[in-house]
Amino acid sequence: MKTQGIGFVRRPRLRAALTLALGSALMFSSGAAATAVPTQDGKTAPADPKVDPGAVPEPYEDGRYIVMLDADPLATYDGGVAGLPATKPAEGEGLDDESPNAVKYRQHLEREQQQLAQSEGVKISASFTTAVNGFVANLSGLQAAALTKAAGVAVVAKDQKFQPDYSSTEFLGLPGGKGVWKQQFGSEKKAGAGTVVGVLDTGYTPDNPFFAGDKVEPLKGKQRPVVGAPYLNADGEIAMLKADGSVFKGKCQAGESGSGFNGTECNSKVLGARYYAEEFLTDPQTGGKGPKESISPLDTEGHGTHTASTAAGNFGVKTEVGGRNFGIGSGVAPAAKVAVYKICWTGANPGASGCYTSAAVAAIDQAVRDGVDVLNFSISGDNTTISDPVAMAFLSAARMGIFISASAGNEGPASATVNHSAPWITTVGASTFSNALQGTVELSDGSKYRGASIMNKEVKKAGILLSSDAPVADDGNPATDEVNDARLCIPGKLNKAKVKGKIVVCVRGVNPRVDKSEAVKQAGGVGMVLVNLTPNSLDLDLHAVPTVHINDPGIVDKVAGNPKLTAALVDHDTTGKKEPPLPQMAAFSSRGPSNAVNSDLLKPDLAAPGVGVLAGVSPINGGEEFGFLSGTSMAAPQVAGLGALLLAKNPDWSPAIVKSALMTTAADVVTDNGSVNHDNFATGAGEVDPERMASPGLAYDASLSDWAGLLQGSGINLGMDPKINIAAKDANVPSFALGTLVGEVSVKRTVTALEAGRYTVSADVPGIEVRVEPAVLKLDKGDKASFTVTFKNAGAAFGEFAMGELIWSGAGRTVTSPVAVRPVAVRAQQSVVVQSEGTKGEAAIKVQSGTNDPLDLTVAGLAKADALTGERTPEPGLINDASALVSRLVVPEGAALARMGIDAATKGADWDLYVVTPTGEMLQSTAAGSKEEVLITAPEPGVYGVYAHLYAAPEGATQASATLHTAAVTSDAGNLGVDPDPLELANGQSGEVRAHWNGLDSGSWTGLVRFGDSAGTALTVNIP
Repeated sequence: MKTQGIGFVRRPRLRAALTLALGSALMFSSGAAATAVPTQDGKTAPADPKVDPGAVPEPYEDGRYIVMLDADPLATYDGGVAGLPATKPAEGEGLDDESPNAVKYRQHLEREQQQLAQSEGVKISASFTTAVNGFVANLSGLQAAALTKAAGVAVVAKDQKFQPDYSSTEFLGLPGGKGVWKQQFGSEKKAGAGTVVGVLDTGYTPDNPFFAGDKVEPLKGKQRPVVGAPYLNADGEIAMLKADGSVFKGKCQAGESGSGFNGTECNSKVLGARYYAEEFLTDPQTGGKGPKESISPLDTEGHGTHTASTAAGNFGVKTEVGGRNFGIGSGVAPAAKVAVYKICWTGANPGASGCYTSAAVAAIDQAVRDGVDVLNFSISGDNTTISDPVAMAFLSAARMGIFISASAGNEGPASATVNHSAPWITTVGASTFSNALQGTVELSDGSKYRGASIMNKEVKKAGILLSSDAPVADDGNPATDEVNDARLCIPGKLNKAKVKGKIVVCVRGVNPRVDKSEAVKQAGGVGMVLVNLTPNSLDLDLHAVPTVHINDPGIVDKVAGNPKLTAALVDHDTTGKKEPPLPQMAAFSSRGPSNAVNSDLLKPDLAAPGVGVLAGVSPINGGEEFGFLSGTSMAAPQVAGLGALLLAKNPDWSPAIVKSALMTTAADVVTDNGSVNHDNFATGAGEVDPERMASPGLAYDASLSDWAGLLQGSGINLGMDPKINIAAKDANVPSFALGTLVGEVSVKRTVTALEAGRYTVSADVPGIEVRVEPAVLKLDKGDKASFTVTFKNAGAAFGEFAMGELIWSGAGRTVTSPVAVRPVAVRAQQSVVVQSEGTKGEAAIKVQSGTNDPLDLTVAGLAKADALTGERTPEPGLINDASALVSRLVVPEGAALARMGIDAATKGADWDLYVVTPTGEMLQSTAAGSKEEVLITAPEPGVYGVYAHLYAAPEGATQASATLHTAAVTSDAGNLGVDPDPLELANGQSGEVRAHWNGLDSGSWTGLVRFGDSAGTALTVNIP
């Protein structure tokens, strides 16, 4: 699969044992020594080929980067630099970034940043010192490469663009006399009071009723600040005393001249509005700003207005879409205030629009200084690491008591697509919550198709045709592209003579859904049936013609087979079929497991309403004040609003406690047949349950030291205490995940009693034996208790995740955690590289069994590698004839393994290995050292470009030499054996397999040892 998100490069001590996925590709550093050898077919190795400029990988492109330094930022600095006292606030206190100590330490960080930048001739364009310690700069490839290995640098990450991820309050049980607002939070006028929700998005619409408020005035006379009541301070900022006793201070930033936002629009509801446009304005790919874009906090797209109003919009707003009344709407935390941080932009080239990483980091840095309580991030992101710049900025925000809600992504139902894997972020999937807004397609043959619709008028009877049958070019043999344009209902591509007066069936995909109905209207059509050809969301868009959006592609064949059919579009369900059960996971909602930290963190965390959510939108984009949107973008602000409710009531709760309360009280998500959905990689802990969330009984709390330990335990050292080391499986989160289970594996957790009681544990994970010690906890309020959970396979399928739950019951509460563990038949070394003095020999492969049954072993190879030896001159960040050994590896169909490896002949040289696959993907192994290896199991057939690049020669040398080995392993060559075969070890027992070979001559040989279907070890034998 394609590696997504921010690809960052760590400096040498951080980059060992890097693993990336490409199909079943594994990439990691190793070591071997070899000499030049003939090719696999016995011919002499070809002369060093010339570099093909069109195929050369560019590991460090010229561009905009974020450079993160090791030293702690203000939010987490606890001392250690002579003469500079700690700036990290005590638990429960806000950061005073204007104190003398903070000013001195900020100046110290800025000086270090400047010194580092100047050492490479770099000009800093933006500096961060609050949530992260780093800077943004335009770097050449050479500068980026040099900074990755500079002392004091933790991460060098390309500044990338991500995309936003596209009344629920009644479904959540919030309004009404018996609703959660009144019963648990006083009333809708008090729900969330004293908190501020920060929204990082496309901006907001000041005139939207969800953001209406009074003009903010200075305090008069002897007036003192009151919790939840904004006032204008002496610096002209909108300030507010918060529920936790600290003060929020916001700024209403005026936009560019002519932007339509002069900086006076903020009020008692929206306390601050800022924008971050530098990255957007300097990005040549955007083609300049879009025709409607405003360089200001003003929302011209609608996404930010929707997310902000969902989280904390005013109560009692009358909503209307397309002339149809949809009743009263409200945000989840209607008494909370809003702070807007615009980081997403629309360019003249829509394909280059998005949300910039550096803008997000800058906005988070500012939000920490402003003093928000909650941050909503309905934007896609990295799914391979927990330490990208945005995640690290959020880590400091969490340390400051800020609860973070982020969208899981819209790449479902494919597995391993979930974003935002860091455990200090609450990652939210999208669920369905309503069957109310439906329509029906009634065909004249009596068949009916139910779908989503907000049409304000019906179509009584009309002919129906497929859009693909009405291309503009109507000569009987239209070009393929014209037929496809018609199939997609692209405006201007439908034949008016055929479409006029008809209902048109359009398929979802490529162009916006509303553009399809506009195309039908332009061609004279009277209605549209929008069809999902694969399962996806049913969306409540405001269409140009009456529309029903359905999930049944069978209508396409039916209409194609009967051109005489007529149809009606009805504004309600007339099928008589049972309503779909609620809530269900949306098909588009991204699924786990997480690609970060060996699947030992369970993501997403939970689910919330995200399909057809009604909230505010921007009238600049469509003329409406309100609209229905679907996506995990819509689910995340529901959770952000719930977080504000909880923090208003419990200002001393940490973000981890808020997350725990939401997860451990969550309700079941169901499948289409009404049964419980047990796929925890879709649902997380389940659907948020506002009625139960405020009284969770127990909480899985965590602090900065926990997350620092997790980073350290995951091989990510950002200058934190090296003695703190926590495995991902032991992170103190309200979920349990093991990517590999062999024998018995134990994990640790600690709970804090929010309610006194005697809590008893139970667990249900089909096929897995679960043992908890102790099984009973007797706790007073505030007590902490640790426990150990031990998992063992008891019949679950190998290689698949077993799903279930662990529950603590007591004090009238059930504290439920999702569980996902994957048993494997054996765990074995991924790679073994040995030196052999003769033509025969043997080597040990260490294994640990996950089964009591015998396990058959098979082998492929050994295959002799092609070798290319040469001397090169270092050129950091630049691959060319002078700096790289270049080779090609032809991988045949059905190959078992491809191996590429560098063996340096010059001690102390730093070589990096880059492999370009037949599909253009780039794999890299770039640890600081002389030996690199890339392994790909079951590789795609084709030609692989292989580049051994000399990054640095030893001190005092101008050149270095190495050998590049490439091999494709196909069938068993008869020169490799293994014993014992079968492998017989008890579940959990460790042992070894002896691999033995003979008949080899001088060279490097590679093979693969397979352990049933469970694992494989690449074996490389080097013979001088």
